[in-house]
Amino acid sequence: MNLNHITTVAKANKELNKYISGSLSLNGLTSANGLVLPKNIGGSLSLDGLVSAEGLVLPKDIGGYIYLDGLTSAKGLVLPKNISGYISLNGLTSAEGLVLPKNISGYISLDGLTSAKGLVLPENIGGFLSLNGLVSAKGLVFPKNIGGYIYLDGLTSAKGLVLPKNISGYISLNGLTSAEGLVLPKNISGYISLDGLTSAKGLVLPENIGGFLSLNGLVSAKGLVFPKNIGGYIYLNGLTSAKGLALPKNIGNSLYLDGLTSAKGLVLPKNIGNSLYLDGLTSAKGLVFPKNIGSSLYLDGLTSAKGLVFPKNIGGSLYLRSLLSAEKATLRKKYPKLSIY
Repeated sequence: MNLNHITTVAKANKELNKYISGSLSLNGLTSANGLVLPKNIGGSLSLDGLVSAEGLVLPKDIGGYIYLDGLTSAKGLVLPKNISGYISLNGLTSAEGLVLPKNISGYISLDGLTSAKGLVLPENIGGFLSLNGLVSAKGLVFPKNIGGYIYLDGLTSAKGLVLPKNISGYISLNGLTSAEGLVLPKNISGYISLDGLTSAKGLVLPENIGGFLSLNGLVSAKGLVFPKNIGGYIYLNGLTSAKGLALPKNIGNSLYLDGLTSAKGLVLPKNIGNSLYLDGLTSAKGLVFPKNIGSSLYLDGLTSAKGLVFPKNIGGSLYLRSLLSAEKATLRKKYPKLSIY
């Protein structure tokens, strides 16, 4: 039920008498004084226009998300004891007065907070936790159980950051410019993204990463040691040179090296389970492909087919969009089983 056009509580209450079920949106309201919300809301509740929680009485049962992104202060805010969906309080600039429920089976987003001072997180968070506004980890205490992603992209330093021992979802620390002080858990069953790092100095990756590993900011592979097990993609699009790059012997998913401008020193694994991306290469000089590529091969930057020898086993297509049509025609004759674009 979209009532965003309503700006007064009196009109809102009149319309709410007709409310039956589903989601409810009242983003036009700036004050909740006198607002009588339904006892039960099966879907989501959006009150992003509120600038104060004064007079706000939330229903006991809200089946979906709660959006209160207009609030800059938690003063007077009384949240339901149990939140089954998602709660978004991205406008809060301070955790003062914020009392979160012990259990949130869904997600929580507090991207407006720049400090963790006074922040007491729920004991259990079933979904993701987003604290992208934090500029310091001082005082940040994570709950034991976080079922989804952890977003901390505002941190530029890992000083004081104590991560959970086990992360079942995804951890995003894209703001970090240095790995100094960063202690990652031994096992991450989901993904890890550290795109802000330009150097691998001091970086100790988890022993097991169930999802992808993204290090797109690295400009040098010096000191980079990969874990034995990476279940997802590997993103290294910031590298312009393969010098010092020691890739895993087998990559079960896709490998992205679109920043490389030369194949000099590049030693690819024997097997890549999914696709290989080398769109930055303009020449195939020195390029030795894996024996097996499970899906497609991307070489859109190549301007010449000279020296190009494809592996026997490519599960998908070849992308060579910069090559002249005549060269593509020659390759199609040479490799009739491959789809070349």
